[in-house]
Amino acid sequence: MTRRISLVLMIVLLLSLSIFGIASAHAKLVSSDPAAGANLTKAPARVTLKFDEEISDKATDSFFTVINEQGATVGTGTLDNTDVDHETLSGALNTGLADGVYTVKWQALTPDDNGKSEGSFTFGVNKAPGAQPTAAAHDEPAPTAAAAPTAAAAPTAAAAPTAAAPAALPKTGASDLPLGGLFVAAAAILLAGGLVLRRGKGRA
Repeated sequence: MTRRISLVLMIVLLLSLSIFGIASAHAKLVSSDPAAGANLTKAPARVTLKFDEEISDKATDSFFTVINEQGATVGTGTLDNTDVDHETLSGALNTGLADGVYTVKWQALTPDDNGKSEGSFTFGVNKAPGAQPTAAAHDEPAPTAAAAPTAAAAPTAAAAPTAAAPAALPKTGASDLPLGGLFVAAAAILLAGGLVLRRGKGRA
């Protein structure tokens, strides 16, 4: 009986470690140059993003795009081949960038399990990123403002997208996790426990 209990505990431990590995296998942005939320006095020549693990070297898997306040692309970046660890994205920006707020949208794919993470952040050139009122941000809350019972609700709704824009952390929520694998692992744990209990009762 003790041997059967030990076997069940070992199976549970192995499956738990497997689930943890699946859930955490996403590259996370650990630093950037320019830094998220920075207000620079001079436009940078390039943008560099550093992640916590190896990312895919395919330009369609791991990349970033830099856009200005009008939504125009002013720079792109892919894997920095000078980084032997394959943990860095880098790319040049257009020359002569005007003062304003710029948004960096990135995506990173880990090659070992195809785990994708993505996110965005902003930096400014002689302009604080928090003062960035893009057309898209103001258009989104329009229905909410119209449905509000008082006029005072409109400015509050319009300000919400601006606060959410400079998000430096990757979007690695529950939607990115392989839920199917988690359910299969949980079912295997329950099945193993049930078989052991049934064998114990049968021999008793």
